[in-house]
Order: sequence, then C-alpha cells, then structure tokens
Amino acid sequence: MAIAPQTPGELSISLCRGDDYSTLVDLSISIVGYTWSAAIYSLSTGTTLVYPTISVVNASAGTFTVSITDTQAATLPPGTLGIRIDWTAPGDMKRRAFDGVCEVLR
Repeated sequence: MAIAPQTPGELSISLCRGDDYSTLVDLSISIVGYTWSAAIYSLSTGTTLVYPTISVVNASAGTFTVSITDTQAATLPPGTLGIRIDWTAPGDMKRRAFDGVCEVLR
C-alpha cells in the first residue's frame, strides 16, 4: 500500500510589532482557481488575532505573498503565536497548506 501524506508545509515568520511584513511564497505548482485564507492566532486559546492578506503574484507559477500591515502588526502581543494558511482548490477541495509559528518582537 502506498502512503501519500498530505500534511501542511511549514511557514514560520518573525516580525516586529508595528512593522509592515510581506514574504513571497513559491509553490512551483499552478494555483490557478485557488482561493486562500490566512490567520495569526493565539496558541493558548486558538483565538484569531489578525487575518494576513494573501495576494497571488503569478497563479500559473504558483507564487503568492503573505502580508501584514503595520496596523495589524501593532495589535499583536509580543511572543509566539500560530500562523496558518488554507487553500480551496478548484472543485472545492479544502486543505491546510501551511502551519507554523509567528514570532512577534517588541
């Protein structure tokens, strides 16, 4: 029997409170027709603190940015938080694409 794991990729980020943040993610697969959602959340309570923006740069090449505004970053408490990015692929297939930590510095 073949095993084909579908676990999320790791995406961990570090930012300073009050700073703009953006990073480019390259999946090297077509993401044409995909929709995205992201959240930074408390690891202790699971409460969502901010919703980063996902902007597709080149869907055919599989590139997108994850961005947090300075206003959003200013609301984050210093310490270790969780970050997750989910996709919905064509055909309504939902998946946790990335899971990681968000280190917020003072």
